[in-house]
Amino acid sequence: GNSQELKIDEKKFLEHLKSRVRGQDEVLVDVVRLIQLQYARKNRQQPVCNLLMLGPTGTGKTELAKAIAEYLFESESAMVRFDCSELSGEHSKDRLVGVPTGYVCSESGGHLTRPVVSNPKRVILFDEIEKAYSGVFDLFLQLMGEGRLTEQGTGKTVDFSQSIIILTSNAHASELAKIKTEHANYHDMVNAMKGHLADTKVFRPEILGRIDRLYIFNSLQGKVMAEIALMKVGKLAKTYGVEIEFVAPELIIQALEANHRVSRFGVRELERIIFDLFAPSFMVAKEKGIKKVRLDVNSGGKISLAA
Repeated sequence: GNSQELKIDEKKFLEHLKSRVRGQDEVLVDVVRLIQLQYARKNRQQPVCNLLMLGPTGTGKTELAKAIAEYLFESESAMVRFDCSELSGEHSKDRLVGVPTGYVCSESGGHLTRPVVSNPKRVILFDEIEKAYSGVFDLFLQLMGEGRLTEQGTGKTVDFSQSIIILTSNAHASELAKIKTEHANYHDMVNAMKGHLADTKVFRPEILGRIDRLYIFNSLQGKVMAEIALMKVGKLAKTYGVEIEFVAPELIIQALEANHRVSRFGVRELERIIFDLFAPSFMVAKEKGIKKVRLDVNSGGKISLAA
């Protein structure tokens, strides 16, 4: 059996997730509760939980997966991520569970199985799962249902019962958001969403049957976007060994306006925009040995750096 020695402090776990993901508190509260309940069970056969996260691009789905890995397993690198648009061909299955015996590299295992052999405590993220090849879907079903997969080349059985499986999709985001507003009751809403996804053939119904929780992420509103921007500025400063005491709101607005021009990428582009805007100032501060900075705006609308 794999009785878990990990005791989860619900309050700390939630605080950690909230420090990284904004505007999705409802989801975070439920994730923390579910993981805590699942961890307390002895002799689980399945993964800790199978989560399906739906909603527009750049609303925090991948960020949440990273934050879970960082808190539970002490490092973001405990997360293994697959982009399912790269798993759309018929050999994708071999990539995940290794090539069959007789082929070159059949001993080296699969990109999904090997990391779990080396460390079974993983968050495994499959992004945009509607793009995966049907043979890969069969693997998902086995993984989520039985919590184990056999490597093709080595014959090793790999145990996923200490892993958290997260599937994401941006498909039908606006239709699902509409369904969300139509149902006050969580269970009715989930059933309506599962029905919609099955009817529109986005996912096979058996996949939906293996999902412990389905979460719909909200589109991010202006205030939340500003909080996210501020958080990312702080994170960037840290990488230069600098702490921020103040950022002029105009600068955050500048970053958000630039982001809005590429807003179909959600928050993805925001990091690059913030880097371009703020990194030069942080480098100057670092070179001058300034530990705490204030970022103001001069009359020309440019950043002025004050220690």
